[in-house]
Amino acid sequence: MAVKVLITRKFKETGIKEAYKHLMELRSLVTVRPGYVSGETLFCADDPHKILVISTWVNRKRWREWRTSDKRKEYSKKIEPLLEAPEHYEVFIAGEKEPEWVHMA
Repeated sequence: MAVKVLITRKFKETGIKEAYKHLMELRSLVTVRPGYVSGETLFCADDPHKILVISTWVNRKRWREWRTSDKRKEYSKKIEPLLEAPEHYEVFIAGEKEPEWVHMA
């Protein structure tokens, strides 16, 4: 089932331009990955150094393959020194069995 991955990164003020360059390079690489569906990059309205990347994958397996790939690790090493804090990501599942509480009225 499809998954949406939300990755939040807060960059140091001095590293945002370089970080954005790396993120765009990374995005161009991910678009040809098996299982990648779409993605978008959003900037926080209240903090321009905070970036949210939302990517959609056909399933969790494909996301994990990308997350653990050598290419992603290579770019993570370039991005990490520019971060104010470690990146945070969450995986949301679409289309699988809903949690029980959804049907409680």
